[in-house]
This record gives sequence, C-alpha cells and structure tokens, in this order.
Amino acid sequence: MSEALTAGRRPPLSVVVPTSDRPELLTGALQALATSVAPTDEVIVVESGSHQPEPVWSVAEAAGARLLVAERPGVSLARNVGWREARHDLIAFLDDDIRVEPGWADAMATALAAHPGAAFVAGRIELPANQGTLALTVMAATEPMAFDRTSRGMLGHSANLGMHRTILEAVGGFDEVMGPGARFPAGEDPDLLDRCLATGATGFYEPAAGAAHEHWRRGREYVRLQHRYGVGAGARMAKLIRTDRRRFRLVATDDLWRWGVVSIVGELVRWDPIRATGSVLRLLGMVRGLVTALAVPVRSGHFRRRASSRS
Repeated sequence: MSEALTAGRRPPLSVVVPTSDRPELLTGALQALATSVAPTDEVIVVESGSHQPEPVWSVAEAAGARLLVAERPGVSLARNVGWREARHDLIAFLDDDIRVEPGWADAMATALAAHPGAAFVAGRIELPANQGTLALTVMAATEPMAFDRTSRGMLGHSANLGMHRTILEAVGGFDEVMGPGARFPAGEDPDLLDRCLATGATGFYEPAAGAAHEHWRRGREYVRLQHRYGVGAGARMAKLIRTDRRRFRLVATDDLWRWGVVSIVGELVRWDPIRATGSVLRLLGMVRGLVTALAVPVRSGHFRRRASSRS
C-alpha cells in the first residue's frame, strides 16, 4: 500500500471526459464531478469532431476544466489525447452522459493506488430511477471482483474506468480505429481491456466508484446503436483471432451465442420486439464487423489506420 494511503490520503487523479456536440450532457457530467473531485485532481475535457464546438468549449471553461481539442473525430483518439496530456499517473475515463457519485473520485483513486500493478479498475454503472429499461451501459454488481484473461462477460466500460499511466503506455492506449467516430464504431473498451489483461495483469471491479448512466436514447436509437455495437464486437473478435485465440473462443461464445442467438430466442419468446430487433441487428453487425476487420492489418495490438481515413 502506498505511503499516501497509509497516511490517510490518496494520490491525485486525472479525469478524462471525451465529448462531441453534447454540451447539455457535458454540463451534467461536470456538475456531478465537481461534487466528487479534490482540489489536487484535474478534469480534462477533450472535444472531438463537434459541428459546433463553441458551446462545448464554453461549458468546459465555465466548469474550470482543462480543455483539449482533438485533431479529428473519434472518441478513442480523444481519450488518448486526454491521458497523454494528463498531469497525474492515475487516469480515469468518464463519458459525458455519466453522473458520478460524490465518493467516486476517492474510491477510484484509492482502488488504483491499492493495486499498483492493476490492468484497470472498472467502476459501478447503474441506470437512474424512472429512466426505462433499455439500458446499454450498466455494470451494477455490489461486490468487488477480479478479472484475468480467462474471465467472461462484461469486465468494465470506458464510461467509468480507471487505469495507471504505465499500463496505458504499455498497450498504446485505445485503438483509434475503434469506437464512435472511427471505422469500427464500437468495441474500443473491451478491446483495450483484452490487451491489458494479455500483459498478465489483473483487472478489478470496484463498486464504491459508483456512477449513473443517463438513459437518453429511446427505441429507434437503441436499435441502431445495437448494430454499431455489433460491428465493434465483430472487429474485436477479428483482432483476437490473430492475437489471442484462447480469449477469442471465450468472447465468441459470449457474443455470438449467449448475447446473440440465445438473447434473440428469449426476447422473441417474451415478445419483446424492440430488444429482439436490436439483438438481431447486433448479431448481423458482429458478422459484418468480423468479416471486414479480418482484412485490416494489426500492428502492436492496434488496427492499422487507413491513410485516407478520418478515423
């Protein structure tokens, strides 16, 4: 345990919040963060690809956040810009539709400091009350957990994730060909966690680092997003086929069978047409992403970006 923790203090935290054309959501995220971070922490807003960036810049500046601007669209690029420019060695990533609890920063920094060799620390993500049930980013277990490269299911989400700078440097951060705004529009967070666990490090889930995910998408957008998630999941599997066959088999069983075929059958039996449609499109997206990504070269764990691509 570090000297700071022994003395009852915690090391400072750099919080990276990527955003694009969502000043209202960003306002809520920064307001919640203000109740959690300490004066020694820093909050970094990275604007990426906004059609009207000025409102985003104004929100960040009004909140006292450090504002950075990415050179091209892409959430993964924005996160990489943020952590590389961060002043501290403990890095946390939050999405702009996440609302952290007051104790979030202390819990995340303490968990990271308590596990100096950790691949990552995933925080709890819940759905706010009275916001429906079409949840996409939820990880609400109440007990801590540890993960390794044999673990299955959701291990964490970049919407609420803590990491050490050393592991980010070791794996090269997020793959900028994956994630919203990129060629493969999702899958960037499980891909990052795959590569971190491949180093032999262990990941952790810390429920005390709690937050809520604002559920602002409705049926039609939910269905479209499921397809994009499928494309990203397929791209992730295409990478694992070439880099980690053992983990590929685990992930493919979960994604294609349990969260694909089995989910579709169950949703049809319960006559849940919105979810069933989303699951069908997700499964089709997986096939599309897998086939497409198999033709993309992988270098040092990252897809090679096309010279003419803006992603």
